[in-house]
Amino acid sequence: MGATSLIPRNAAAALAALVLAGCGGAEPGIRVRDTAVVVRSGAAFTRSADFPARVEATLAAALDYWGGSWDHLAGITITLEGAAQVDCAGLGPSAGCFDGDIRVSTMDAGRDVACVEATVLAHEVGHAVVGDAGHLDPRWMDFDALAAALDGRAGYSDAGPAACIPAPAVWRHPALR
Repeated sequence: MGATSLIPRNAAAALAALVLAGCGGAEPGIRVRDTAVVVRSGAAFTRSADFPARVEATLAAALDYWGGSWDHLAGITITLEGAAQVDCAGLGPSAGCFDGDIRVSTMDAGRDVACVEATVLAHEVGHAVVGDAGHLDPRWMDFDALAAALDGRAGYSDAGPAACIPAPAVWRHPALR
C-alpha cells in the first residue's frame, strides 16, 4: 500500500497550476483551429464566455477580407497584451505587429477596449496574409467592408455591457494623405 497524500488530488493539481503560473510556465489561452491564442490581458472581453468564438469570427472575417486562408495562421501564436503598446522588434512600440507571430494591445488611449474586434487584430492578420510592411496594398486604405462584417457585436467592461466599435486600423500611407 502506498503512502496517502495529505493534499487531495484536485487541490494538488490546482497548487501545481498556481506554481507554474507564478513562474511564467502557464498562460491562459485557447486554440483557434491551428493557431494558439495567448491572453496576457485583464480586459473584460478576454474573460467573456463567447471570447473563443469571437476570436475565430474576427480571424475569419479578416482572412476573408485579405483573401487568405486558415493556412496563413497555422502554427503561429496570437498574443493579446494588456499594455498600451506591444514591443515590435525593430519597429519600436506599436498597437500591434506581425513578425511570424501576432501581438496586439487590448488597450486604446490607456483603457481596455470592449471587444476583440476593437483591437488591431484584423490589421495584423493582413500582414500575415499579404506581408506588405510598407502598407502599399490599396486594401490598407479602406476597411469599411471589414468593419461592417465585424459590427453589431456585444462589448464588455468590468462594469457590464459596453459598446463594441470595430477598429480594423486603416493605415493612411503618408505619401497618400
